[in-house]
Amino acid sequence: MSKKRSWQGIVLAMAGIGLLASWAMLFAITDMVTWSLAPFDTTPVELRPAPGTWQREVSDFFTEPPGNAILPVLVVGSSAVLFFVALFRTTASATARARLAFRFLESNLLIAGAILLSIYVFGALPLELAPYPGYGWTIKFLVPQTVLLILLFVLQGRFLGTLAPTRAAP
Repeated sequence: MSKKRSWQGIVLAMAGIGLLASWAMLFAITDMVTWSLAPFDTTPVELRPAPGTWQREVSDFFTEPPGNAILPVLVVGSSAVLFFVALFRTTASATARARLAFRFLESNLLIAGAILLSIYVFGALPLELAPYPGYGWTIKFLVPQTVLLILLFVLQGRFLGTLAPTRAAP
């Protein structure tokens, strides 16, 4: 094996490990985002909406598993599916595959960082539609986080055509 091929293999392995780490970070960030879907989880029971109301049912669902794991699993799973579709469309070149993995890694980290920044920025703004706790208060977090997650999939969907040229038919 030539030195060039061994270096390409090392770079591809590093890209794969980095991509796995970025998916773990994206999972953690989107798990943190679910707190916006459960605004009554830390509220004393006597101050929560009455049992059976939609606000209480939705908040209780996203407080514990499986509700609090649905969003992170969907986000990371969708990103992984997009990556593997693009990977199987990519030429057999290790360089092209590493480039694809690095693009997915970059987009994951970019969006995860943007979500963290949005929590800080929107948390400081007085945009409450209703007082804390409640969905009128968390809506200011849910809207930008939803937009950023949609942007993630738009970016990664574009990688299917631009960075992953289709293999030649046999």
